[in-house]
Amino acid sequence: MKRIANNTIRKAGLLMSCLFLTGSSSFAQTNGGMSDTTMMYMALGLAILVSVLVLVVAVYVLQLLRAFVNLQMTEEQKAARADEPGYFARLWAKWNDFKPMEEEQDIMLDHDYDGIKELDNHLPPWWKGLFYLTIVYAVVYLLIFHVFKTAPLQEEQYEREMAAAEALRASKEADLVVDFDEETVTPTEDPAELADGQKFFETQCALCHKADGGGLAGPNLTDKYWKHGGSMSDVYKVIKNGVPNTAMISWESQLNPVRIRNVASYLLTLQGTNPPGALPPDGELYEPEN
Repeated sequence: MKRIANNTIRKAGLLMSCLFLTGSSSFAQTNGGMSDTTMMYMALGLAILVSVLVLVVAVYVLQLLRAFVNLQMTEEQKAARADEPGYFARLWAKWNDFKPMEEEQDIMLDHDYDGIKELDNHLPPWWKGLFYLTIVYAVVYLLIFHVFKTAPLQEEQYEREMAAAEALRASKEADLVVDFDEETVTPTEDPAELADGQKFFETQCALCHKADGGGLAGPNLTDKYWKHGGSMSDVYKVIKNGVPNTAMISWESQLNPVRIRNVASYLLTLQGTNPPGALPPDGELYEPEN
């Protein structure tokens, strides 16, 4: 028994040393140029690690105390204690309001069905506790969101965020320098801008034209036949103004001129790709001028 106690003491001391060294090293380190988010996650991880170490140390200390208590107990006391349910068993029984078998006659109901009898058991305390907690939460929610209105509802919060996003977009639009219009626009060759146009096309336009531009509900965009002209200016106008009485809407209110140019420029790069399953030509042949 003394050997167990000594081993427990050594383990507890080792864990406490690790805990002290971990805490000391955390205070000794600097952020080293890391972002605030990274530092937050590191601090959270360190807090979890320290909590686990403290829990392990507490378990070892409890084992040490139990070992010292066992040294002072007689054999009869040890046998009596061994027959008693453990702490977690007692806690589980208390949470569920279990009744011992010998007390079931006190809660037996009068009626039975085909030899099956029913006990008048109450709801478990943990269930009732959760139920009471939901009532308290409902009252607090009602006071905060509907009586005192100290916090916005989901719809109001959504409207605020949309308004903030619109204001941010407007501010960016105000700072945007556009040196072209729908008559003088020329295709961009910048890879980043073409990638931006491709991303929008595959997200919004592929529903009607397919991701490869071969056409689905909308016409094929990979050949030389166009309904509304195949020049850069013509494609730009269609994206900007849309086509009346068709599924092609106007994107002018949602895209700034630079993004419209990016989409039109990417669309023109699909010329001649001839994807499999493309729709047949539709419209008039367009040959660009040299």
